[in-house]
Amino acid sequence: MVFAAIVAISVGLSEVGAACVVEEGSLEKREAGLVLHLSPTCTQVEREAHIVRSERIVETLERGHPVDLVGVIVQGDVLFDRLVPQSAPRSSMASEPPSQSKAARSQEERLVRAGLSIRDSVVQGAVRHRSVTGTLRFERPVDLQGTRFKAGVDLSWSVFLEAVELSGAIFEKEAHFVQGQFVGPLACRETRFGPSTRFHRSRFQSSMDCTGALFDGTAEFLEVTSEQPVEFERSRFGSGVGFSGSRFKSRLSFRDAIFSRETFFTFTVFEGETMFTGAQFLGAADFSNAEFKRQDDLARARFDHPPLLAQATRLEPPQSDGFFQTKNGQYVLTFGLLVTAALLVAYAIKLK
Repeated sequence: MVFAAIVAISVGLSEVGAACVVEEGSLEKREAGLVLHLSPTCTQVEREAHIVRSERIVETLERGHPVDLVGVIVQGDVLFDRLVPQSAPRSSMASEPPSQSKAARSQEERLVRAGLSIRDSVVQGAVRHRSVTGTLRFERPVDLQGTRFKAGVDLSWSVFLEAVELSGAIFEKEAHFVQGQFVGPLACRETRFGPSTRFHRSRFQSSMDCTGALFDGTAEFLEVTSEQPVEFERSRFGSGVGFSGSRFKSRLSFRDAIFSRETFFTFTVFEGETMFTGAQFLGAADFSNAEFKRQDDLARARFDHPPLLAQATRLEPPQSDGFFQTKNGQYVLTFGLLVTAALLVAYAIKLK
């Protein structure tokens, strides 16, 4: 009986240790924002008991209050079109991407003034900004790391003034950020993108780090502009990928990246250091009309098919100095001359 009691107590303690921990903001904090953290020990049933409706997220943001969710299930579509549009001030319009056409977009925008953080969660519905006339403006950080998106995400025509964190997120459907403007850094390390990823005509004013990212489907980075370093080291592109018409003004790294299908860099301008060392191009790679303003290292990449470089502008590889023009070569040459001189002196002495 004593043994049974000990076992019962130990089991009870283990159940307490594995209990679902729910952290919510105080009443004051709940009035100021939506805060809900569920611990990793929570079961699926317990998470379903704390489901967050998408309408609460949008309503909280519309009031200008932050959203801070961890380990939750979000049910329903998160539609930012429900935010009341406002007239964009001149300062706001001045910061828009140069590719944005006034004819296509009015001076109307929807504002998200508070931070949006949904981490290590599951979003069952779509996340969308469907407006065809205005922009969506995030004034605080957006943190979606580790979250699984079961439906599509379309935040096209959005302006992100601070950091955007997508690292470890999983997009099971499309992830579209067409004509987006990323003023702050974008992190998508180890992120898994689904059948369609689009950053067409987006502008990156800060760094972009997609180290180890996986693009299962087509990836479109057409006509993007990057001001700061961009990292695609160890990234994998499972389908076709296009960077055509883009301009990279700083360092760009594709070290050890894998391109499984067709890859297009036509009319792309590489202004900074560009690294392809260890990259593998399993399909056709088209660099036609590309412009490399610094020495490229394409020779250090592996191409299963010869790359297309028609009318591409590349710097000539630096002329290899002769061995005797290097420092080691000079040492060898000097030593050789000294040995020769010593032998001549010895020979002259022998003749005497």
